[in-house]
Amino acid sequence: DKKGKPDKAGKPDKDDKKGKPDKAGKPDKDDKKGKPDKAGKPDKDDKKGKPDKAGKPDKATTTTTTTTTTTSTTSTTTSTTTTIFNSCDPDLTLLDFSGCSLLENNLSDTFGGMMRFGSIANVHGVNVDMIVSGIGEYEAFNQTRNSIYGDFGVLNVRETTEGRLAFTFVDAETNRPIEIGPFYFSFFDLDSGDISAQLGGESVTVNSFRSFHLKDGANIHVNQEHGFTTFAAEKKSPAKHPTKLMKLTEEQLLSAVTVVYPKTSDFTVSLSAGQGMGGRNFFFAGASVGCL
Repeated sequence: DKKGKPDKAGKPDKDDKKGKPDKAGKPDKDDKKGKPDKAGKPDKDDKKGKPDKAGKPDKATTTTTTTTTTTSTTSTTTSTTTTIFNSCDPDLTLLDFSGCSLLENNLSDTFGGMMRFGSIANVHGVNVDMIVSGIGEYEAFNQTRNSIYGDFGVLNVRETTEGRLAFTFVDAETNRPIEIGPFYFSFFDLDSGDISAQLGGESVTVNSFRSFHLKDGANIHVNQEHGFTTFAAEKKSPAKHPTKLMKLTEEQLLSAVTVVYPKTSDFTVSLSAGQGMGGRNFFFAGASVGCL
């Protein structure tokens, strides 16, 4: 069969010397060109001239499918790794401690109370206050240290205790909770009372945040478990207490950590002070160490 065309069912080839009919859909043995037929007819690469079953692909097609699947998987993996949050984003909501006022300051372990930072932010023309209150036990060594110090808020915690605190944003006029963010919240001057971090060591524990940022070589140990992340001082810092955000030294930045929170009306923080220093002061502000 010089043209390589298949015969109709039960009919013999004109040049079939033996005059035997071919079976329906099967190629002639002398099909030299090996051109592909439709379903049930031979493929180009089928040297033996054996027909494939109807609707099933060639081996070559299978290889192509595998390649496509691999490419698709690679693309999906790439897209899931692009969720890293920028460590210096000017579009985030600014919490400005230097421009706010301390409207209430009676946070204590005896009477509960609160610290209320007035006009900490402005969201779409609405002035926002931030209220800090205790959750469970909170004990200060020197309650008067709870204050605004330069560009920073300050909380004092008695040695060998841990204070769990709620930070809540409210409309300054209505007192109703209000969502803000995303926003930065940074802790500064995390250090210890001695070089080994065994005396008076400070640590901060947070959860439900979006990302965090540390300077390369930071003197802070990070531990993550059960949905909580703890930032603990690794050693005593020679740096003085910070006062101005835009004038922080490299040593002060190495003792700081920034947490990025998603849009929310509240978040919780646990502050822990080690043994031997009476009390420890925790400094915080609404800027990222990656921008300073």
